[in-house]
Amino acid sequence: MIGKEEIHRIRELIGAKEGPVLSLYVDVNPAKPENAGRAYALRAKDAIKALEVPGDLSERVLEVLQNQVLEARTAVFFAGEDLFEVLPLQVELPLVNSVKTAFLDEKAGRYLVDGVLAHWGEPFLLPLVYALDEYERYGIVYVDRERWRVFEVFLGEIEEVHDAFLALDTEAWRRLSLDAPGRRFNLGGIARGGAGQDLFAKRLEAWEERFYKALAHELERLSEARGFTRLVLMGPEEHTKLFLGHLPKRLRERVVAELPSLPHPGASPGEVLKRLEPVLEEVERREEVKLLERLEEAYPKAAFGPEVLARVQEGRVEVWVLPWHLEQEVYLCQDFAFADEAQALAYCESPEKKPLAAVLASLAVGYATKLEFVRGEAENRLLERGGMAALLRW
Repeated sequence: MIGKEEIHRIRELIGAKEGPVLSLYVDVNPAKPENAGRAYALRAKDAIKALEVPGDLSERVLEVLQNQVLEARTAVFFAGEDLFEVLPLQVELPLVNSVKTAFLDEKAGRYLVDGVLAHWGEPFLLPLVYALDEYERYGIVYVDRERWRVFEVFLGEIEEVHDAFLALDTEAWRRLSLDAPGRRFNLGGIARGGAGQDLFAKRLEAWEERFYKALAHELERLSEARGFTRLVLMGPEEHTKLFLGHLPKRLRERVVAELPSLPHPGASPGEVLKRLEPVLEEVERREEVKLLERLEEAYPKAAFGPEVLARVQEGRVEVWVLPWHLEQEVYLCQDFAFADEAQALAYCESPEKKPLAAVLASLAVGYATKLEFVRGEAENRLLERGGMAALLRW
């Protein structure tokens, strides 16, 4: 899993290279029919050849694509003098599947075709940096019958945090499980009552309060250390509900789902991830719809449709929202992009037609605009509103 240290290393090591560097993003998802027989290697080979990448670098990259098993959805390569990095990622990246017909932009040193994005020159980090910055890092709190466990999920991978909650008394958790709501007043088949029941209940509640407060404190510390932006609670409802009630407001607001326990204790990280994947996908799509709704409510500090492109180039756009499958085209006049050919013809006689995906990076960086890509229902809604939206600075 890519941690904070790896992200820092990628930014510092690769981002500092002056080039020329081959930056190559390849959709290698084996579940896709178009990738059968490693067809992605042929598309990558065409891209590398079109960019006239030196033979030694292209051979090293193609050797990996043609002969190594890449258990990933996207393979990212950075290859240059004294540099050869391969990052297998379990997620799709924006811009990699945005152009159906092969497109070579010789001026930018970039080649795009469905499933491949290649760049020769300065390191092209935008798709990777977008994923590192925009994908949420989830903390999963899993209530096992024997103990409390924490998992980290990021970029489609899962890792158990083995030192989580080590300071807590595991015997206390076993006792609390035995005295769970619904059982605490009927132990051994003998119903407790009267003053004894009241005293028992008060002691249990006080002890329960201390226990869950300690757990909440540890989770808060862990969330800050590992950068959890969202939380999921898994386990018996009586325990997850109690724990949620003891979380401080800032952590409670990060909880996006509560799930029941898995059928057996001691579930592996892979089993936990399998249960989580459809839920996290639903959360992501739901949050994207909320983003569009917030933009609609923000009008007139928001814009929709082709006018967004003009607002970007006026320096007015803080957040630029685009469909994941970016199929729009633009018309260039002296590096100024128009959404409509008729508009472009008013400025120059022969505007150059290009996929928006080919110029998006330079526009976003040049005008200090943050990018957001949406899928599913949010993508459909966005296409109905002209294919793009923006939160305006002024």
